[in-house]
Amino acid sequence: MLIVLVAGKSFAQSGYSLPLPEQWKSETIPFPIDFAKSIPYSGIEEIRFTPGWGDAHSNDYWSYTFLWFVDGTPALNADTLSNHMMSYFNGLYQSNKPKTVDSKVVTAVQIEKVATATGDQETYSGKLATLNFLTGQPIRFFATIHVQNYPNAKQSAIFFEISPKPYNNPVWQELDGVVQGFQLQK
Repeated sequence: MLIVLVAGKSFAQSGYSLPLPEQWKSETIPFPIDFAKSIPYSGIEEIRFTPGWGDAHSNDYWSYTFLWFVDGTPALNADTLSNHMMSYFNGLYQSNKPKTVDSKVVTAVQIEKVATATGDQETYSGKLATLNFLTGQPIRFFATIHVQNYPNAKQSAIFFEISPKPYNNPVWQELDGVVQGFQLQK
């Protein structure tokens, strides 16, 4: 078991590996997530940012994937995931803007269950409309969510692939590669 230090906090990282492609950046956040405390899980979030994540001129601008590796088997459906994404993106925007910003809801989410991808218990697809905390301007995202439960480990992996690019853009193959490279260690 690896002990990880994040912003002065330490927590145990469970036995898995998640790829970090060359030139990508990463971040690890323990639950509860400071900017989205209403998401009720125990575990960690691992984020993988494409090399051009913050560059508005890059094909992979704002394209990233994140994993919630959580304890147990959460009861998830399209509504639950929509609520989590709304809390997450509202909190992300609010936490990156001055406290004087109006605290009204800034995110709209539509999530639907789709054909289950190989290795998933459930797969979801969606669209998000929110405010870009880098610019303060509206931004729209496509999302794919993979739910993988590991009863023997008493944990679940919930993967989120996010990009403003349509699904036929090559950036989705890169995001898929990170998700497909996940391995639970025995």
